[in-house]
Amino acid sequence: MKSVPMKSSLLLTALLLSATTFSFAADLLPVPLTLPPGGVEVLPLVKGASYVGDAIKLVDCPEDKYLPFGTCHNYLFGGLAMYDSHVAGLVQVKFYPPAANISHFEVSHPGNLAGDDAVMKAPVLYELPVTDMYVFDDLALISSGDLNLLTGEVKNFVYRVNIDNSYYHAFADANPRLKAGAFAFPGAYGSTAVKFTQRRDGKLDITMSATTFAPLGNQIFGEPVRFPMPFCGPQASCASIQAPNSALHPHIQFTTDATPLPACGQSCPAFTPNSISVYTVNTAASETGDHFDLNIPQLGGNQALAQSHLMGRVQFQFGEPSGGTLPFALSLLPASGLLAKPPDSPLIALGVGFGLLGADTHLLFPKQDYYIENVLFADDTFQPCVGAIDLKTGQIVGDITYRGFLIQNLLLSLLSVNNGAIPPGSFLFRGPASFTKDATGQTVFHMSANLKIDFAGFLFPSPELTANKAFPAGTGSTLDPILLVQATSAIDGPRALKTGSATSVKSQLGDTFSYTYSIPCDGVGTASFTYTNTSTGKTGGTFTMENLATAGCGNSRGSTQAAAGGDTVTFAGFGKWSKNSDPHLATVQVTNYNGVPYIQIQIDGGTVSSADNPQSAIVVP
Repeated sequence: MKSVPMKSSLLLTALLLSATTFSFAADLLPVPLTLPPGGVEVLPLVKGASYVGDAIKLVDCPEDKYLPFGTCHNYLFGGLAMYDSHVAGLVQVKFYPPAANISHFEVSHPGNLAGDDAVMKAPVLYELPVTDMYVFDDLALISSGDLNLLTGEVKNFVYRVNIDNSYYHAFADANPRLKAGAFAFPGAYGSTAVKFTQRRDGKLDITMSATTFAPLGNQIFGEPVRFPMPFCGPQASCASIQAPNSALHPHIQFTTDATPLPACGQSCPAFTPNSISVYTVNTAASETGDHFDLNIPQLGGNQALAQSHLMGRVQFQFGEPSGGTLPFALSLLPASGLLAKPPDSPLIALGVGFGLLGADTHLLFPKQDYYIENVLFADDTFQPCVGAIDLKTGQIVGDITYRGFLIQNLLLSLLSVNNGAIPPGSFLFRGPASFTKDATGQTVFHMSANLKIDFAGFLFPSPELTANKAFPAGTGSTLDPILLVQATSAIDGPRALKTGSATSVKSQLGDTFSYTYSIPCDGVGTASFTYTNTSTGKTGGTFTMENLATAGCGNSRGSTQAAAGGDTVTFAGFGKWSKNSDPHLATVQVTNYNGVPYIQIQIDGGTVSSADNPQSAIVVP
């Protein structure tokens, strides 16, 4: 059987350029921040919401093609080796007198931070205690940034600390030529986020999260990279193995804000520590899009909304609990059953794979209509999405930070018309996220993340998406990308047969389509699916399923239909497309989200045909 066609090689090759490091923008606060009396404050950390950790990519990738970033996925122990250690101590913030409402500030830790003992684990075999945890300031350089008192926005923040523990000592012993110093966040490739909130006593609470990426290559000053194993002698000298092109992903989160969050009680989900779970994305409540606010007269109006609902899966790796929280790592995966050999592309060498695929959609301004297609979200392989779940609340500690590549034809054209003025990079989304257990017993993951980008002075493509025609964006123009994800664990043992059909359904693109399906939730038995799109364009045709590849049933958020297999069926199957004799793959989800029917159909990942019925507004995941 031929491999299933996917996004074109040209689009994949451009993926790294499709997500960009614009300047961020921020709205004005209702009340400007006021600096603490005397400009200096010393506050205790909230230990339950403050931790330091690492998510180490332990791989065996000796070939030079993986240099210098370790982009292969030949994991030695089934996944990342993760730990979190909760820290306690003080944070001092020194503010300088503001100039034009911008106050430079410095962060330090008088008395250092001390952490709890923890256990670093990977899914298969690897387990190593992490003890004697301390965090202390860089001895040479100061952590600092600039705070806008009107917006709360922090720019130019670099956090510089030494992280000392038994694991890093064992790593240094295994690599005696290593000359390590303090970590700098964000470093060459990472992220920092600082939020100040006004307190009643006149001081400012500070919440900070930071990550960095430390690739090790395959040699350290001529010696192979080695990692300690959990076999140590009486002098704490540990056995080690070669792990070429492995990488460290240290991260730290702390806050002085003691505002309590409500406990989840009966809605608290149960997790299996040191495991990997794959959740199914609820497509009706998962989407990427943008709230465009563009000062461009040719558009006929400043504001418009683009929405593309996303289909696929979310993979979670859960670590070992520590201090009431559970570390995790998140990855976005394509829909189950969607198999294809990726086309040759520089992205493959960079370790970037497929993620969630989105439906084609329209972006409608009063005077202009844009057709958006080939929507894809993929993980940034250099900065994994890691965090910690508060087991008493189900909330992610702090905001989740997801860094990923967004691709679609309008964004590619936007990069082209700006002719290199926009530097490449991945979108960095932040926002609240949580896990809950619903009435049917399934675990539901919710994520609502966004960012705000200053677009003034850049060019916006015309609807033709050609390089020689674009509109200049005036003062106040912003892009506001969003990433909303709802994903659910499987319900144990549904045996229901899900059936349904509809005719003359109007898609959000304006096409008319019909479908009929009969799918056993457990994938056992007779299954059928047909889909017809009456469009006269490239999406028109009929798909007839011949073999069911995968199937599953579950519930959308708030549903109670577990006894009947849930209100959502997700399946994939191979079959024929009426326009040729090649095998094709349909990926489908049908749901009844909040009482509103929704279906999305993708033939060959949407490259041959796609259809979904429109939603009236953005759904909160």
